[in-house]
Amino acid sequence: MAPWEEELVAKVRELARGPWQERAARYDREGAFPRENIEELLALRVPSMALAPELGGLGISAEGQMRVMEEVAYGDGSTAVALNMHVLVASFLESIPPFERRNRVLADIGRNGALICGPGSIPTGQLDNRQAGFRFRDEGEWVVMNGRAGFASMSDGAKYALMGGQLEKPEGQEPDVVIAIPELATPGIRVLGNWDAMGLRGTASHDIVAEEARLPKSEVLIIPAVLLRMALEAQAKVVSVQSQMRARGALGILAIWLGLAQAAFDFTVGYVKERHGYLAAPAGGLIAQPGYRADQPWAQFALGNMDHWLETGRVVLYEAVRRLETPFESPQAFTRYLVRTVYHLRRMSEEVSMGAMRVCGAHAYVRVRPLERIFRDMVGGNVMAWKTDELQHSLGLAALGREITFVGPAGT
Repeated sequence: MAPWEEELVAKVRELARGPWQERAARYDREGAFPRENIEELLALRVPSMALAPELGGLGISAEGQMRVMEEVAYGDGSTAVALNMHVLVASFLESIPPFERRNRVLADIGRNGALICGPGSIPTGQLDNRQAGFRFRDEGEWVVMNGRAGFASMSDGAKYALMGGQLEKPEGQEPDVVIAIPELATPGIRVLGNWDAMGLRGTASHDIVAEEARLPKSEVLIIPAVLLRMALEAQAKVVSVQSQMRARGALGILAIWLGLAQAAFDFTVGYVKERHGYLAAPAGGLIAQPGYRADQPWAQFALGNMDHWLETGRVVLYEAVRRLETPFESPQAFTRYLVRTVYHLRRMSEEVSMGAMRVCGAHAYVRVRPLERIFRDMVGGNVMAWKTDELQHSLGLAALGREITFVGPAGT
């Protein structure tokens, strides 16, 4: 990384391991958006770190971006998830063909610190995606948007939302695809404020609803479905550094897992050094106390396992980040490598989170200690992103020479 990137990481680390520690407990307890943390990140221009300098961004390297995400997650997982959503959506906008609305929004993000979110999942509490998403109706100079989607992390702090969907066509005709970037203050668009998860409570991952929201047709991107399909098929056959760099959003999630895992490990090491005995000491000392937990072999074994997964996870993640800069021999080779990387970091997250719980026990899993929140945030990340068995299955198929896809919160 460049010296200025190292300085930025150090400044974020100072915030995350300082004032954020107390705030994280409050945000989690109240389910409140981490507004103060985001304001401090805006002062450092972190939300625009991945955008090109000509757009007002910092043009940070992939490694610098992951290091920042790791430090943010160490201090507060909710802040990290909200930030990663903004960075992912902003980077997606930068990668698509320019049009007037997209250009203005990117300038606002890069130069003025505007924030953006992207609802793209089944709404909270619902089970069937067939009624989810957004639909657009052509009305001359306007398109009218209706629908609902969830997991719009950052929505309490965002000015804009990326909202894609289908443009209705007469029966028998394939719908076009619409990409819209309205302000959340647009009449007919509402953030429901209904996020209520057990972990990552401060992410503001609310549902967003559109009810007859009218947008100028000149300010949306309408892509004929046949052209989009052709572009995606062509893209699937080409490998380049540019296409590989689109994985930064997914790798940012892995950096969040790594930061949370480091926080869990550090807490566990400090806890077992101080924890002595189990029961209240009986009168006369009739029952021997087992001493400090740090002296128990079972705890030492567990710490060794956690240390192994944490450090191999770090090596695997940052080796993958560095390899983004060299084209793989084929798109399938890159997909296989990406799946392998995600699988290892997911297993790392599972091993470290469960290891911390086993070693520390019930007295650490209480509201007054940070492990209770950190554990829920790690599990929250696991239930939202990918599936361990599915990743393992993909790797088996790839080993057999069969084609695989990479499906997750950052797309296919």
